[in-house]
Amino acid sequence: MTKRIQIEGMSCEHCATRVKKMLESLDGVSSAEVSLADKSAVVTLETDVPDRQLRDMVYDAGYDVTAITAQ
Repeated sequence: MTKRIQIEGMSCEHCATRVKKMLESLDGVSSAEVSLADKSAVVTLETDVPDRQLRDMVYDAGYDVTAITAQ
């Protein structure tokens, strides 16, 4: 299963790397690809991870989530 997270507030590659590391630290997340240009992350899940957990991790990294959609 994959989910796309729309993220506001990232302004550099360091921001994208920070979000990637935070998301990949969650249990159940196998990988995260973060695009600064698209202001989004595509997260591949091994198990179901609630949207709230994904959102909280992005907030903890210092950014805002505008949407999470299953793909």
